[in-house]
Amino acid sequence: MKSLHERALRLSRQHRRLESELVAVLTEIESLKLHRTLGFSSLFTYTVSALGLSEPVAYALITVARKVKEIGALNDAICSQKISVSRASRIAAALTGENANELIEFAASHTQRETDQEVARLTNRRGERHENLKVSVEVLELLKKAQTVMASKKMRGVKLDEALKLVLEEFLNRHEPVRKAERARQREEKLMGRSTDEISAEISVCTETEARPKENKGRTPVTARVRHIVNARDQARCTFVDVAGHRCTNDRWLHAHHVIPVSRGGSNEPANFVTLCSFHHDLVHQLGFALEGQVNWIREPSRAYIQ
Repeated sequence: MKSLHERALRLSRQHRRLESELVAVLTEIESLKLHRTLGFSSLFTYTVSALGLSEPVAYALITVARKVKEIGALNDAICSQKISVSRASRIAAALTGENANELIEFAASHTQRETDQEVARLTNRRGERHENLKVSVEVLELLKKAQTVMASKKMRGVKLDEALKLVLEEFLNRHEPVRKAERARQREEKLMGRSTDEISAEISVCTETEARPKENKGRTPVTARVRHIVNARDQARCTFVDVAGHRCTNDRWLHAHHVIPVSRGGSNEPANFVTLCSFHHDLVHQLGFALEGQVNWIREPSRAYIQ
């Protein structure tokens, strides 16, 4: 197993080295216009048709090949295998001579999602426009209706992008797990110090508006309150941490997993739950069989999550 891992590492380093060499070759080909001599209208067509690379790979290589001519630090980072060509292509839009070292360092030490967010922040600050969002006619009509409603409510003109932002904000405020958890916390604070009749009335309203847990024979349903506490604590994100100390970035297809299984006396208290994505939830159960339910990579209750 160790030799197989070492082989994978060696091949990975070779792949990075070949990537950097290919970037250098494409830079020279474009400089000499060699692709036109060979009958290709663009470097992109040449890379896809003549070299047989996929369109996403071709786009990333060409983006980086053009950027390294401007930013020497980017070329150094790729040649030294500090960052991959794929990651370099993601930061190219925001890369300048002034921020090159800082942004390359950021990309090398952060996840792809965090890098994309930083690039978006930088490009927005410089006033650059992102690619226009393409939507169907049906979606556009719905957005225009929302635009009309919002203009009437605000008694002023509302642009389409503002209408889209307001619609998304309203949807997230109603359905995003962390925001729902915060509303539940605020609701509990309001209930403190009120009369029994007032609290009963408030709870009655809450149970109508909050989704009730589905009945599950043989198990006590997990209450909405517990789900809110777990979502707020875990920030509605998978809590798996890999061997390198990086926390999983997945915030979709999430499951609440019992640390101590119900079959072994585990409770529905928030402390007995961890949030896992479907992949890592399957993994923990697979490991659970071999290790008799003791899964050693789930964090200890006192351990802070890595952001």
